[in-house]
Amino acid sequence: MYYLGFDIGGSSVKAALVKDKKIINSVVYNLPADLESLLNLIGSIKEELTLSLGLDGIRGIGFSVAGTPNRSRDVMLRSYNIKYLNNQPIKKLFEEKLPNYPIKIEHDINCFLLAEKVVGLAKDLKDVFYLTLGHGIGSAWMVGGEIFIGAHGGAGEAGHMIVDIEKWLDLEELGANKFLMRTLGFGSMEAEKSARSGDQKTIDALADMGKNLGVGLANIINIIDPEAIIIGGGIASLGEFILPGIQPMIEKFVISPDAKKTRILFSQLGRFGGALGATLLFK
Repeated sequence: MYYLGFDIGGSSVKAALVKDKKIINSVVYNLPADLESLLNLIGSIKEELTLSLGLDGIRGIGFSVAGTPNRSRDVMLRSYNIKYLNNQPIKKLFEEKLPNYPIKIEHDINCFLLAEKVVGLAKDLKDVFYLTLGHGIGSAWMVGGEIFIGAHGGAGEAGHMIVDIEKWLDLEELGANKFLMRTLGFGSMEAEKSARSGDQKTIDALADMGKNLGVGLANIINIIDPEAIIIGGGIASLGEFILPGIQPMIEKFVISPDAKKTRILFSQLGRFGGALGATLLFK
């Protein structure tokens, strides 16, 4: 059985053809500038990845979408970084573009966490908080082995937790690429190269970003007390540089002595984890 997964993020559209929970082909494109172009790109990607399979070869198409959908997952209430999706009936639009296929839609970070639960670091865990660090911060929450979406479908928006009241800055302003761009003038890919080459300014900036993240993670641990926090996204590869900043903040601000030992893990799923998770919506 083949499934097709799309991960529609704030800067790119990733897609993966999946069989037996494994990615067998994938593509990535820049995010189009408008809704019509996005729908056309989705159609062309579907043809690109499934042309040899025929109509009967795909059992379902899942969508991991950046933003807050309604509880029934058919309307995008708000997409912070893809504003042309705001208030759009996205399930209907995708079904019209891809007729004859079952369509499922989910918050992008929930798809990442679902992939972790099925094939990743959360396989043996029940209570997990997941953050993906990229341009901003997305997050998701699993309780008792089930992803929790909240009363209105929008649970887990930890990136918009205010951590600096005086400057009115939220966690994603201080713990993701936005912080690196303001501090260093470049994002995580360049920061990784610079840090690994020994540049002290970059190493210090990553440690500061880790401290900022640590404050947010301490708040999360105090509120929901997870078994582990998993960090994914483009910045996950910088774990060795940001973890030294995270740990002292957890030690300082987490109340429970046992919860201070909460594991901080870095995802190994890679850039197509959201697309993989979108296909797992059918399992």
